[in-house]
Amino acid sequence: MAVIGWKEVYATGINSMDKEHRGLVDQINLLYVAVREKHGDEVIVPILVTLEKYTVEHFRHEEKLMAEYQYPGLVEHKEVHKSLIAEIDRFKQLSNASTEELAKELLAFLRKWLLEHILKVDKEYGSFLESRGGRFID
Repeated sequence: MAVIGWKEVYATGINSMDKEHRGLVDQINLLYVAVREKHGDEVIVPILVTLEKYTVEHFRHEEKLMAEYQYPGLVEHKEVHKSLIAEIDRFKQLSNASTEELAKELLAFLRKWLLEHILKVDKEYGSFLESRGGRFID
């Protein structure tokens, strides 16, 4: 059972970004299942490692596209990325004492961030890039 099922409303309109976002949704769903089954403390470290890698690669990809297409909100978007990276780092620092509560806190943070970030922030650059023929960017 998934806590977040991919819906078209989450789509940015940029295929490569949507594929990467689906990967994040998969990680959130893995964490959800583990928390539900009271094994969140066992998966928090591997999920944080995956999220750290994801944020570095995905944000680099996103920011590169925004720069190439001269997205006017690039500077602000980078700041949002920095704050997410800082929050993932905070969770990583706390993960040496992995607990079910920390796993629940991470799950709540990721759900909120995913839905707010994609639906509000990423949709804006998606529309911008798509209007300039960027839909099929890889």
